Amino acid sequence: MPASVARRIDTALRVVAALVLALACATPQAQPRQPAAPEVAALFQRWMASSCIEGEEHALVAAMRRYAPELATMFRRAIAAGPPREDVERARAAAAERYDERAKFPLEAYRIEGVSRDALAAFRRVPQQQFVDDQVGRYVQGYRANAVAGLGIVGGADARPFLARLAASRTDPAAAAAREALKSMSPR
Repeated sequence: MPASVARRIDTALRVVAALVLALACATPQAQPRQPAAPEVAALFQRWMASSCIEGEEHALVAAMRRYAPELATMFRRAIAAGPPREDVERARAAAAERYDERAKFPLEAYRIEGVSRDALAAFRRVPQQQFVDDQVGRYVQGYRANAVAGLGIVGGADARPFLARLAASRTDPAAAAAREALKSMSPR
């Protein structure tokens, strides 16, 4: 067999071997095991819905660190996009309900100390739309702040520049949460 034919066969065999190897690596068996998506989503939701996790903090943080890469991606998205539209609409409806209940509350039936009559009158004069917008804004910022704190826990060194840029912002309300997240991040 001539040397040129042998080289072509050798080259073809190498190409076939490389293709077989590439296909084998692309199959699910060759990929690292991915965590169960529902478990990661549940951890994300549990963190995002929490306002106080005292007593269970260590267990929750340990669980979150097991899925750090997946959660870091979810937290970054939550910081950028804010809460899902459906959640914002639920917050809006709940705020409108609270406004209606607040409007019915008989302030004059109670002796309220430490608050002037003018302040109570101003409380009564807040229009519904202003109240609802304020409550929805607080909800959105709280959601983003929780995501920032979560990213501070699971983000690692690659999250530091992102959090530092956010912390330096003079206009983003999540800047304070980013500064706190940076302070609490353990060096990695």
